[in-house]
Amino acid sequence: MTVVLFFVYGSGGCGKTYLWKIMITKLRSESKIVLPVASSGIAPTLMPGGRTAHSRFKIPIILDDHSTCAISHKADIAQLIQQTSVIIWDEAPMQYRFSFKCFDRSLRDIMKAVHPHRFHMPFGGIIVILGGDFRQILPELKQNMRLSKGINDVEILRMANLAKWILNIGDKKIDRAHLGDAEEDIEILEEFYNLGNVNSVDDMI
Repeated sequence: MTVVLFFVYGSGGCGKTYLWKIMITKLRSESKIVLPVASSGIAPTLMPGGRTAHSRFKIPIILDDHSTCAISHKADIAQLIQQTSVIIWDEAPMQYRFSFKCFDRSLRDIMKAVHPHRFHMPFGGIIVILGGDFRQILPELKQNMRLSKGINDVEILRMANLAKWILNIGDKKIDRAHLGDAEEDIEILEEFYNLGNVNSVDDMI
């Protein structure tokens, strides 16, 4: 089975858009059809003929493991896809995984009209180039903006320690307290609460 999927990984500002423009121009100069799309509404405008992936491929908003794109075999976009050589999808890491499953399933169905064996090829045998930066998706945001301000250096340091501690909890780098039957018990550091206070829970919050 031919490998038809590539991923271009690069940080923001490294020149991915410039690369897309060169590839699109080169391929179209050879009379090949290229469909450039992106996950958000801004990035497609930076590519010649760019559209959002949902708009171009009619990807449903509500997705599950069995979703398909709303493209009829007789639709113009289906005829265009059957003649497409390359699909470029920018900001791919921002897209939900079911979107790619839906996209793959639909391309296989559309491309089997070209040749039956293409139903068994990833993305129907069309070359798909994904691109993006995994550090620009939500799970990679690491700076706690709420805790970045303080009235003095001591408080700023204390808030920085709290932010680091919260991240360590999320990354499962905190030792478990094993205070009871629950395996997920976490021991709260003494600096984050005051047992001498009558209402220590509210004080901690």
